[in-house]
Amino acid sequence: MIWKTAPETRADRRARGRAASAGRRDPGLTSTQPFARHAAAETAVQKWRRQASVVAAIVGGPLSVVVVALAVTAGAFAWQAIQVRDDLEGALDQAKVLVRAAAGGDVDGIQRSGADIVARAQRAHDTVQNPLWDLAAQIPAARTNVLAVRTVTDIAHTITSQSLPPMMTMMSASSGDTGGGSGINLRPFLHAGAVIPTVLASFDEASRIATNMDRTGVLPQISAPVDQLVGLMQQATPVLTTVEAHLPELLRAAGAERPMLYQVMIQTPAEIRATGGGVAQWLVLRVDDGNVDMLSLDTGTDLMYVDLPSRGFDTVNGSLIRLPAETRKLYPPELTNWSSNFTMTPDFPTAVELFQATRTWTDKPKFDGAFSIDPIVLAHLLEATGPITLASGETVDAQNAGAKLMSEPYERYGIDNAAMDRYFSEISAAMFSKLTGRQWDIATMWGQIVRSAEEGRIYAWFDDQGLEDLAHQYGLDGTLPEDNVDATQLGIYFNDYSIGKLQFHLTYSQHATCNADDRTITVSMDLHSSITDAITSGYTLGLRNIERGIDLRTMMLDVLFFAPPGGRILSTDPDEGDRWDSTFHDRSGSDHSSPAVSRTLLLPEGQTRTVSYTVKLPDGELGPLELRHTPGANDTAVTIDANCAPLFRSPEGSDNILLSKIG
Repeated sequence: MIWKTAPETRADRRARGRAASAGRRDPGLTSTQPFARHAAAETAVQKWRRQASVVAAIVGGPLSVVVVALAVTAGAFAWQAIQVRDDLEGALDQAKVLVRAAAGGDVDGIQRSGADIVARAQRAHDTVQNPLWDLAAQIPAARTNVLAVRTVTDIAHTITSQSLPPMMTMMSASSGDTGGGSGINLRPFLHAGAVIPTVLASFDEASRIATNMDRTGVLPQISAPVDQLVGLMQQATPVLTTVEAHLPELLRAAGAERPMLYQVMIQTPAEIRATGGGVAQWLVLRVDDGNVDMLSLDTGTDLMYVDLPSRGFDTVNGSLIRLPAETRKLYPPELTNWSSNFTMTPDFPTAVELFQATRTWTDKPKFDGAFSIDPIVLAHLLEATGPITLASGETVDAQNAGAKLMSEPYERYGIDNAAMDRYFSEISAAMFSKLTGRQWDIATMWGQIVRSAEEGRIYAWFDDQGLEDLAHQYGLDGTLPEDNVDATQLGIYFNDYSIGKLQFHLTYSQHATCNADDRTITVSMDLHSSITDAITSGYTLGLRNIERGIDLRTMMLDVLFFAPPGGRILSTDPDEGDRWDSTFHDRSGSDHSSPAVSRTLLLPEGQTRTVSYTVKLPDGELGPLELRHTPGANDTAVTIDANCAPLFRSPEGSDNILLSKIG
């Protein structure tokens, strides 16, 4: 039977809905009872999870806020640390720009770079002082590194805030028009006396800050800049102290009182001479109120073949100056009548005196000072300036400068003196332009100058006695001493007698050993010729060898052995020279109170020879040892046995950079 129901009305539906709602609100149902009659009762685990979710919902919001806040704080600190790093690195970069601007007299550049440095250092200093860095410093794992960063910024801020403002004022006031000529504007340094004490004081304070830094657990990336800054201050302090002590003399040398006329000789060790090599060219410079201009580039070819003969000087039998008899006996006669031989004596002032005599003969003003360098010095300076490019496209750099100036041109041009002079003149002019272009780092340049001086490749002479005393104090005067008070000087020197450029291929080392009981010192040098058959230029090969029947690649050397004043040469090796003729033979005499002998030496292609001599030292206290040798075309290793130490006073406290290291 099929039951039929009436259609559901709207009232029926409403009544059914009310009944269902009432059933859901039935007080017989509790929170522990399932809504679905078929579900099981809630377990203990389910209850714990449900309650935990409620707690998480209540507490999770605030914890999330804390975590996010910590993340934001860490990010802000990291961003500030990066900003501090960028500011300090940027300040260092701008410091280099500032130096170039000062050298170039760029007032706007000085102000712009200086202001940027001060601003960056100040911003870095202010950044690390804020509360965020205080908070970071409370974290044990980060504390020492955070404080170390503060130390770096303190050092930078101390130096820049105290030193830069007066330096900027000084350089801006001193800079200006250099007169339109090519030259190095030294005017910013003419007023350094008022600023140096402030700079030194800031260095002292910065060094104190660095010394007090706790380095425990400090990262190398943080401690390294501190060490670098301390090292730079340690290097700069003695230089600034020296400048401060000798500022009046340096100002005079820079032409602060009157224009100064200087000669810069370029010696060529390829044709070796006692102080380096034959002088083929020299620059004539005028320094006026700190501005340096090159007036001319003179050559020995013009002087000896044109200028002096045209005025009646006999370049074969004449003598430009009169030497004492004992000195005259020690050298060939061409020492005093040919410019490339003026440096046959190890006494640099004698070479200057000879050049001054040529100025008298040619009716030119005498030099107020003279300097000497060689191609190796130019190679060292190219380390700072970068390479030069000639009109032909040829590049001259630190690695090839020696060969370009002492070997390759002779093979290229043969005996064409005019072509070689033009080539050398172009290089010299390009080098001067590079130096005056000021696009080099002053610290690198200073390092290369010191390196050259320590190798004995730089000499300086001044007519002004105060400046000459300064050159002597630092070992740049190249003089033979009259006594052994400041230094006890010995040396072995070479003079080429072949008339060639063979000594570009000569290498040698020097060694000294002593017998303190006998008060003797023995000095030896190992010589080696590396020339090969590939060298064929008549300008390189020995011209004088031809008439003597000697192989053209054999070096004919006049070896000079010098004892200190009051000393006595006991023996030489060789005991007698390898050759004796009317002009090339052994000699003996003295030069400025230093007894000396010379021995002729023949060094064939590819051969090695050792020369040596033993000296009886004078009685009494002896100054520090100064063991000299001719600076050659190649590096010279010098070693001195520790057994020499008891014979000589310690060099400690002396400014002479050529005093020897014993042991």
